[in-house]
Amino acid sequence: MPHIKQYPTAPPAGYPVDLEEEIRLASGETLWVRPVVPADAAILAAEFAAADEDTLHARFFSRSFDLTEDRLRYLTELDYTTHLALAVMTVGGDESEGVAIGRYAARNSTDVEAAIVVKPEYRRLGIAAILVERLAAAASAAGRSTMSASYLRDNAAAARLLHQTGFSGGTLDGGAVIDVLRRLSGDPATIASA
Repeated sequence: MPHIKQYPTAPPAGYPVDLEEEIRLASGETLWVRPVVPADAAILAAEFAAADEDTLHARFFSRSFDLTEDRLRYLTELDYTTHLALAVMTVGGDESEGVAIGRYAARNSTDVEAAIVVKPEYRRLGIAAILVERLAAAASAAGRSTMSASYLRDNAAAARLLHQTGFSGGTLDGGAVIDVLRRLSGDPATIASA
């Protein structure tokens, strides 16, 4: 069966081709990582519609999330510097399936806020850690010096992931959300090889 990678058909200006890559999981499965493009809007909307309540709660800190047209544009129309999203997909077969997405958005001139969602059946395979490292490298290359993230206090998996990928701190935001911070290396190549 030939590998099929879902390349964007008409990438927008500034599309970072250098962020496209194949990754191999410990299981031997190969996945494809590429930046999100506006044409991904329909796929992303379908993924939101199919997402379980627990996944939405862990990501958006709410059991419901209204994906408006404006929000969908925000999530897919990126400048790849102050706002970047990377999609992870299966390869092979007739069509690729989305399995994860990681993004960062600039909070100010030095900090970006990161968020990652992985489909339940693809969790605990190292995908989230790979996305953290790729986002950290891209943010560092874009001149940012810190990356922040937030997670629900009872989300032990997120706490472990963020601790293992260099985040520290742990301030409570309203009692239920914990905010952590990672300092980024000044040398993007150091982060990219992590």
